Amino acid sequence: MLTRDHIGRHLTSEVVFSGDRWPGFSDTIEHPDGLVLVDTGMIDSTPELDEEWQPTPHPLPEDLVRRVAVVINTHLHFDHCGGNRLYPGIPIHVQRRELADALTQDDYTIREWVDFPGATYVEHDGESEILPGVRLVPAPGHTAGHQIVVVDTDEGTVVLGGDVGYSFAELGQGDTEGRRLVLDLAAPTYLGHVTEPRVPERRG
Repeated sequence: MLTRDHIGRHLTSEVVFSGDRWPGFSDTIEHPDGLVLVDTGMIDSTPELDEEWQPTPHPLPEDLVRRVAVVINTHLHFDHCGGNRLYPGIPIHVQRRELADALTQDDYTIREWVDFPGATYVEHDGESEILPGVRLVPAPGHTAGHQIVVVDTDEGTVVLGGDVGYSFAELGQGDTEGRRLVLDLAAPTYLGHVTEPRVPERRG
């Protein structure tokens, strides 16, 4: 059985947003069936991103990269999928809608960071338990194909929420389907741009 200690946080990017420097985190799950990586952060940048976002990539250590058996993308914006290229042949789990939007919509992401040689996407239409105790649950709002990862542990449910909310204040508004879902779960939640997890609270 998984415990909270099996979940790890890793700073994998920083971007400048509204004048503030925002950290971006990826999460790992030390699962008996292999290491699961939730979002891959950034390993490099582009001139266009440098101009708009001033990103600082923080690639994962090579010894960790070598151990990854499964990748999950909550969504395919550049700061969440920039390291996907490190995992050719490794299953990358996404919602079908998310992958379609990333490959067809202009200004959605850096397309070559999504569509690369050896990319092995596993597309889901809705909720799916991909490993014992690890479930993908659609949580639309930030993007139409956004998903969260629900982890069952000895201490109860834990949510790896990606960008279901940039902050807990935003999440607490409950103004998207995904945010309402996470609020109803009432579980410790990790957000992609907030350092520490907490149980979100509804506001207003």
